[in-house]
Amino acid sequence: MNITSTIEKYLNTIIKDEFHRYKSWDNCHQAFNVDGQTQIHTLELAFYLASWGMYRGSSGLLQKNHLIHKGAVGILFSKEARELKCDQNNDVNRNDIKEIMLLKDKLADHYRKIYFTKGAAKPKAISPTDTLLSKILLGSLGCIPAYDRYFIDGLKELKMKHTVFNINSLSELFDFLDNNKTEIETAQKLVSTKTNKHYPIMKILDMYFWQIGYDKEVKEKQQKIKQFIKNDSEAQ
Repeated sequence: MNITSTIEKYLNTIIKDEFHRYKSWDNCHQAFNVDGQTQIHTLELAFYLASWGMYRGSSGLLQKNHLIHKGAVGILFSKEARELKCDQNNDVNRNDIKEIMLLKDKLADHYRKIYFTKGAAKPKAISPTDTLLSKILLGSLGCIPAYDRYFIDGLKELKMKHTVFNINSLSELFDFLDNNKTEIETAQKLVSTKTNKHYPIMKILDMYFWQIGYDKEVKEKQQKIKQFIKNDSEAQ
């Protein structure tokens, strides 16, 4: 599928609405594009995660206030993490995979040490899922896509072999980037033209595969509705 046109479709959705929830990524990423950590970063990260679906009823995060992310922000402002910060002057490459995975492990260790209670249930540890950790890394550093449902469905739709947040998947994503370098750069220019902002390569991939996964679900729902109408008509 054409990368540039798919990115444009994604952009058109949020450009029409200045308060669109997906723009929380822009706010969070911009907030982390500074040298020093402040209290605002825990708030920006928490709100971004909330607006990106990580504070649903079953989530342990919902039982905590924003300060649960203070330790994670400290990790994200470590020297090692800042080397992975993506902006117009820096982007990740294949040689960064090991450091990305080490950072993932540090964030996972932070969250799994925090317990929450819900109602009368026994305390449970926060679950550092691939979705949570990848959204944190995308929102703060922009160094990987968010491994959520639609992104994963997009990977499957395009026959990518690896669909979980690990070394193999990141290696395959960099293969995809190498094979589509020109169009990825064209998509970045399109974003810059429409939003006056620079989006890292992994954010471009996040939008691309997410849109494919989302469109796939919409198409399947439409087909089910058509089939239902057809069956109902034949039954009459």
